[in-house]
Amino acid sequence: MNSAVFMVLLGFLVSLSLTPAVIALGHKRMVLDHPDGKRKLHSRPVSPLGGVSVFVAFSVTSVVSSIISGNSFPFLVFLGLAVIFLTGLLDDILGFSPFMKLGGQLLGIFLLMWGGIVIQFVTFPGNGLVFLGLWGYPLTVMWFVGIINALNLIDGMDGLSGGVAVIAALTLGVIAWQEGRMEPALMSFILVASVAGFLPFNFPPARVFLGDGGALFLGAVLATVSIQGAVKGAATFTLAAPILALGVPISDTIFAIVRRSRNRLPIMFPDRGHLHHRLLERGYSQRKVVLTVYGISGAFGGVAIVMDRLIPNTTYSLLLFLFLFGILWRWGKQLGLMEITENEQKSEKN
Repeated sequence: MNSAVFMVLLGFLVSLSLTPAVIALGHKRMVLDHPDGKRKLHSRPVSPLGGVSVFVAFSVTSVVSSIISGNSFPFLVFLGLAVIFLTGLLDDILGFSPFMKLGGQLLGIFLLMWGGIVIQFVTFPGNGLVFLGLWGYPLTVMWFVGIINALNLIDGMDGLSGGVAVIAALTLGVIAWQEGRMEPALMSFILVASVAGFLPFNFPPARVFLGDGGALFLGAVLATVSIQGAVKGAATFTLAAPILALGVPISDTIFAIVRRSRNRLPIMFPDRGHLHHRLLERGYSQRKVVLTVYGISGAFGGVAIVMDRLIPNTTYSLLLFLFLFGILWRWGKQLGLMEITENEQKSEKN
C-alpha cells in the first residue's frame, strides 16, 4: 500500500513539474492550436502538447513501480501505448488524415494484443460464460478503437477529456481492486495521478491542451485497464461496469454517429452537436459545463463501483445499465444531441 501511494504521488509530481516546460516548448516551437471562431472555444493560441507530460509521467512512474515491485512492465503493452500516443502527437504537430490516425491506432492495438491484452471471455445475462476464441480479437479491436476515439471526441473544451478520464480511471481502478486485480488497479491510479498533475494547467481557461496525443493515449490506457481489471472469475470480461465507467464519452460518441448518419454526413465530420456544445447553447459557462459533465461521469462511475460490488448477476447489471443509458438517451434527445441545423452544417463546411 505504501509503495502504491508513493507511485501515485510520484506520477502527480512528475506531471505537475513537467507541464510548464511543455507549455514553454509549444510556444517556442510554435506548435499551437489557434482559435477558429467555430468549434474551437479558446480565445488565444494554446499549445496542444500537454499529452507529453501525461505520457512521460505515466511512463516514468510505471518503470519505477516495476523496479520497486520486481515485476517488469510488459514491453509490448508499453510499446503499443507509445505508438498510439505518438500517432496523436504527430497529428498535433504535422496533421494526419483520419485514415493515417486510424492506421497508427491499429498498429498500437496490434502490439497491445500481441502483449496479451485480448478479451477472451464474456458473460451474458444469466451469468453464461462465452469463450470467444478468435472472435475475441475483432471485439478487442472494436473496443480499443471505440474508447480511444470516444476520449478524443469529447476533448473539445478546457479540462473536459482529462477530468472525465480521471473519473473513469479512478472507477476502473477501484473495480480492479475489488476484483483482486492489483496490477491494472495500480495502472489506473498512476494514470489518475499523471492526469491530475496536468489538469491545473488545463482547467478553464486552459494554458495547455491534451492534444490528440494525450487524448488517444488516455483512451488506450483506459481501454487496456478495462480489459485487464473489469473481470469476474476466470478473466471474464463483463461489459456493464466498464461501459458505465466510460458512460459519458461512449454515449457522446454514439450520439455523434447517430447525428451524422441521420444528417447524411461522414462519421468523421466535425460538428457542434456534442454534449458540451449543447450545454453551452443553454447558457452554461465553460466551467459549469465541465463540472456538469464531471458530475454525470462521477454518478455513472459510482453506480459502476456499487454494481460490481453488490450485483453479481450479470442480468441485473445489464438491466441497470440499460435503464441508466435510457435516461441519458432521453436527456440527449431533449438537448438535441442527434440534430445538426442547416446553419451549423454550412458554418462547418465554410
